[in-house]
Amino acid sequence: MEVARPHLKHPPVRNVDIGGLQDTFLVSAVATILVIRLQLWLTNYPQLGGGKLHIAHLLWGGFGMLIALILLLSYVGRSLRVPAAVLGGIGFGFFIDELGKFVTSDNDYFYKPAAAIIYIVFVLIFLGTRAMRRRRGFTAREYLVNAMDLATDAARHDFDVREKHRALAMIDQCDPSDPLVEPLRKILQHLDALPAREPRRVTRWALAARDWYFQQVRRPWFGKAIAWVFGVWAAASIVTLMSVVFSDETGHLSFVNLASLASPFVAAVLVGVGLVRLAERDRLAAYQWFDRALLVQLFITQVFEFVASQFSAVFGLAVNVLLLVTVRYMIRGERHLERATVAAPAAEPAPAGVEPAAV
Repeated sequence: MEVARPHLKHPPVRNVDIGGLQDTFLVSAVATILVIRLQLWLTNYPQLGGGKLHIAHLLWGGFGMLIALILLLSYVGRSLRVPAAVLGGIGFGFFIDELGKFVTSDNDYFYKPAAAIIYIVFVLIFLGTRAMRRRRGFTAREYLVNAMDLATDAARHDFDVREKHRALAMIDQCDPSDPLVEPLRKILQHLDALPAREPRRVTRWALAARDWYFQQVRRPWFGKAIAWVFGVWAAASIVTLMSVVFSDETGHLSFVNLASLASPFVAAVLVGVGLVRLAERDRLAAYQWFDRALLVQLFITQVFEFVASQFSAVFGLAVNVLLLVTVRYMIRGERHLERATVAAPAAEPAPAGVEPAAV
């Protein structure tokens, strides 16, 4: 008797908020590790409990992840997903912070490569979550399920105007032939929605800071400043490498030292290509080369920095992430400008004998 091979007839449906929830989890986990390490350093690494009793971070981490799971398994609605992502991230941060104890035979919490291993774990999680988002666009079925999920907030008396507009926009992305689409559209259109909530004070501060930052990015001088920053960074990397190559200590360098010199050199070469394209007035290509250089820094160089410097390498990581956010925003701006230029109708030729106006 042949048994049919099991298969997924209906694949799992992704949440349209997958990006924000995953980022909330990662940011909470990273922030937890940094707070733990800073607190331990400021308090000279105290031990909780007395005598032989010691409450390890691992237990607090498991408790946080347990609460997140209970919230998601026990209650209906979207309102608990962000708190669950925060609690889950905090719990995972407590958990992974103890990694040094579980990869060494003597339970060494201060195992030097632990910081690099933790960083690699977060890089892999980051790449995995990005793959989940980008493997394909949201399908019509996913938009339909998410619109129905938003509509459940109405039964909880927690459905506002912004969510109503969002749900109707999702319905517009659905397959019109689906028998659920039109009934759901009519239900959403007739639902009474609450006024949009006023953002909380912390949210308003964060949005104001973000808007101010992007206002600075749009200013004409900002692009030149970024070019100077990358140019100085590339020159410093090359000078550092040359000083080591021509020194007498080359033969005494470890693999980590060599890798931490070679990868910045590769990034510097990419920056150099970007500066050449910038001199050719191709800003989009230049920023894309800067982006590649930063990815080399984040995914290769930074690993060896954590091996050599442990958690103090987080300051360089913060600078690289800020530069990456800036460069990618500038790339989006250049692409938007290109699309606008292509979409603009061609100018009509000037009449004979009339010179075009100077620009």
